[in-house]
Amino acid sequence: MNTFLRNITKKQLTIFFCMTLIVSLIYSKFVLSVSMIAFIVLSLFNWEWDAGFPIKFNDRFEEGWKRFSKYKAFPVLTIFFFLVLISILYSEDAGYLLERLRLKLPFLILPVCFAVLPAFSKREYFAILYFLVIVVGFSCVITGFQYWADFDNITGNMRRGHAIPTPMNHIRYSLMIAFTIITGIWLLRNEYYLKFKSEKYLLEAFVVFLFLFMHVLSVRSGLLALYLSLMFFAAHYIYQTKNYIPALVGIGVLALIPLIAYQTIPSFKNKVDYTMYDMKMHRQGTGEHYSDSERLISLKVGMAIGNEHKVIGVGAGDLKKEVRKVYETDYPMVSKTKMPHNQFVSVYAGSGIIGLSFFVVAFFFPLCYKQNYKDPLLVVLHLIVLSSFMMENTIENAIGIAFYIFFLLISLNYHSNRMEAN
Repeated sequence: MNTFLRNITKKQLTIFFCMTLIVSLIYSKFVLSVSMIAFIVLSLFNWEWDAGFPIKFNDRFEEGWKRFSKYKAFPVLTIFFFLVLISILYSEDAGYLLERLRLKLPFLILPVCFAVLPAFSKREYFAILYFLVIVVGFSCVITGFQYWADFDNITGNMRRGHAIPTPMNHIRYSLMIAFTIITGIWLLRNEYYLKFKSEKYLLEAFVVFLFLFMHVLSVRSGLLALYLSLMFFAAHYIYQTKNYIPALVGIGVLALIPLIAYQTIPSFKNKVDYTMYDMKMHRQGTGEHYSDSERLISLKVGMAIGNEHKVIGVGAGDLKKEVRKVYETDYPMVSKTKMPHNQFVSVYAGSGIIGLSFFVVAFFFPLCYKQNYKDPLLVVLHLIVLSSFMMENTIENAIGIAFYIFFLLISLNYHSNRMEAN
């Protein structure tokens, strides 16, 4: 055991906890928190097991801090935290504000950690992504078997707007699957494998299975994110190769797949039918108890609050209280209040136009900095999260934040290392 502890490196532990975090995103919020704490510990301390006191402060922390300051994509991410912190000046609900600050802490701490932690090589970065494909692939196999075991009951529930049971929130799960599909395609394009070239067949099988499973799962946010990403990949392929025919054929096939899925996959058909019925009820003014109508009402509530406090918003701490007030005044028939189902509307209502402007800069800057947009996978991550912003408060919960910031930071860690090498 002592020999093992002496030989294990900080980078190996970092990769281990990256993989642990990927598993915990799906299965355990507790382990997710432990993984994030591990990144903090690894960035702050070193160990020398032959010394009298083995745990010592990281003597390369100052070097890492300089890297954090120099590679501007890291510090810009802290804006997400400070947007909430600054509203302490005009928020009255201290309890809700503290809850928001606790959720946004990863944006303050983890960019520093990943700047200080050892930088990933290309092979190490791809190994983490490879692990993502395997974990999500097996997770979907298990979820698929559980759906098959209770097929009639779950399919019937989907006619009433319910989702297929998933190991985590079904929307976040679908976004993760969409990102995993594109990750698998990217690894195949780069001909990555751990040991044997024949692994590509396993990777291809997972990509095809996950693509089909996404249509069985039939979560609209995930499907939108997936198709946007695939369209981008097709455009990127055309740009790189100037080979128009295969890409255009692929786009044509993609356009046909939803039509085929509607005719052949019961869960997909039920989801489409329910959405159409839901919107019909909303147009008739009787949809306040249906999910899509509730989302649209929440957007109206958020915009009303934002328009009333245009410059600096109502305050992140008071947003929940103000939402309840508007519901009680303007929508008394709605029994369940919802926070605005749009990330930009939520920021506008809580922080006003000024806060929303900083939010947009913080979101797009890492992608534009040092021409990071040349990395198709980083573009896809932003496309997926951006599309989810239109229908969800993606980074107003722990899983959404962890999904976004983790995959962004491992990419920035890798790219900052490449920049230093050059």
